[in-house]
Amino acid sequence: MTETGPKRQADRTERASLARWALGPAAAGPLVGAVWWLAAPGGILHGEGMDYLVWDERDLVLAALGAAAGITLAVVLASGQRRPGLPDRGLAALAGSVAGSGLAWLAGTLLGRLVGTRGVDAAVAGSEFGVQALSVLAVWPAVTALAVLALTTLWWQPPDEDRPDRVSPGA
Repeated sequence: MTETGPKRQADRTERASLARWALGPAAAGPLVGAVWWLAAPGGILHGEGMDYLVWDERDLVLAALGAAAGITLAVVLASGQRRPGLPDRGLAALAGSVAGSGLAWLAGTLLGRLVGTRGVDAAVAGSEFGVQALSVLAVWPAVTALAVLALTTLWWQPPDEDRPDRVSPGA
């Protein structure tokens, strides 16, 4: 049996919407990585890569940018008018934020290698621009996941009691 035209169109529209929610955060990843490379100590603008005291700050800048990206994504999710599709859109956004976080790390590291950074010495292990604690990559997806959980919990609507197709528990 084939699907009817309007149902097929609605399914196609929903798939396209979910693809946009997944690809949006993933596409933002390289932009976040470029900002990280510009703003972090040991990046292109300030700090010395050989100074081990700034390595934690470099990771914290990426974590802060990831948290800001996750909060921005939550605000965009919350501003959506369609509440019934929120869990699906939220999971798509979560998948996109995982990809975006990885792409941010790769973009920042690649910019550091191609364009250069300040105060890098090959003899000093860890002085090249990058992440020392890979756990900072989990900040963006974690903030997104918490936002999706909170929004889904706050906006969940119980089933309508007056629907004729609903059978009451006592019947």
